[in-house]
Amino acid sequence: MRLMLRRPKPLKWITGTINNALGHVPQRATVSVELGKEAREKKMLSSLSLELEKRGTKVSSIIAGVGKYLPDNIVTSASIEKRLDLQKNGIPENFIEAMTGVVERRHVLNGDSSSDLAARASLKAMEQAGVSADEIDVIIFASATHDMCEPATANMLQEKLEAWNAHVFDVKNACNSFVNAIDVMDSFIRTGRCRIGLIAAGEVLSACINWNVKTLEDMKLGLAGLTLGDGGGAMVIKAGDDDGRGIRASHFTSDGSGWPYATVLGGGTCHPRDPSKEYFLSDSLEIAKMTMKNLPGAIRTALQKAGWRSEELDLVVPHQVTIQLIDRISKMAALPRERVVVTVNKYGNTAAASIPIALAEAMEAGRVQRGDKVLLIGGAAGWSGGIIAAVL
Repeated sequence: MRLMLRRPKPLKWITGTINNALGHVPQRATVSVELGKEAREKKMLSSLSLELEKRGTKVSSIIAGVGKYLPDNIVTSASIEKRLDLQKNGIPENFIEAMTGVVERRHVLNGDSSSDLAARASLKAMEQAGVSADEIDVIIFASATHDMCEPATANMLQEKLEAWNAHVFDVKNACNSFVNAIDVMDSFIRTGRCRIGLIAAGEVLSACINWNVKTLEDMKLGLAGLTLGDGGGAMVIKAGDDDGRGIRASHFTSDGSGWPYATVLGGGTCHPRDPSKEYFLSDSLEIAKMTMKNLPGAIRTALQKAGWRSEELDLVVPHQVTIQLIDRISKMAALPRERVVVTVNKYGNTAAASIPIALAEAMEAGRVQRGDKVLLIGGAAGWSGGIIAAVL
């Protein structure tokens, strides 16, 4: 059998076909198809870097706005204990609060998705930063939960914000997703690939709670799930003149041997289509051991990189797991406890959204202002830790 090879079409025909196709592209997609626009955008994104280079200064990644969103529905620890009838099974009253410090948390009621919560927090961060949707160059969605396996939730967030000029993608690393995303965005800005970036987390963790927790034995893996709360947090980062403000240092560390200690086993290729694997399970004791072993040293390293002493810090914003763990890490790392933000008592563990939520709350309360030194401290399943030192 002979293969019949067609003669190539004339170049004029190919050019005409492409031009004809481009004429039918929807208006919102023109950013990616207009000839020469990508080159113009690259030139615009690098102009600030060139200008500052001429002046002998560097580009800095400045936190320009932070926003939070919490659902209205308050769920108390007492109501959860009553729902599960824990006292009937020999578990003492107020067990959840005593073991974790969590008095209440928020849960969605109306079917809100992760991107819904992220979008609401994003609008607040954008308003504070004085940024419109069409000014955003990059959007990173950074959460433990997401709308669906595919595509990246950043796409749904982009649509809800109508930020059509942005390049969007997800960064996922459990509760450390947000601090990892800050590090990625910092790299984008410092290399001239982004002038204005948005990072957003939307956590609907209530969907991952196993409500079949009855006994003390169940509590070994199920207690952490009962502390989970829903919420959204967002941050706008802008490129600016390095005048002492912005991200000053970061440090990240990982120990992958700890991955079995906190899991949602479903949703991947290991346990496809198995509803029993869709719940959050955590060996809180083992996670705490790994955190205490690795995080204090990582905090000291980040401070050394920034050239700061712990007593110079104006605000410390840790990931919110339990009050007990926050107190322990603060003491081990010699952090000023009175400057440590705690929200876990009223919002529970909101995973990757906990740090932007806590920072936004501190800003709203006037606990921090421009020029203050802030330390963001993340710890996550895996195990991983991440620290960002920034001057607001």
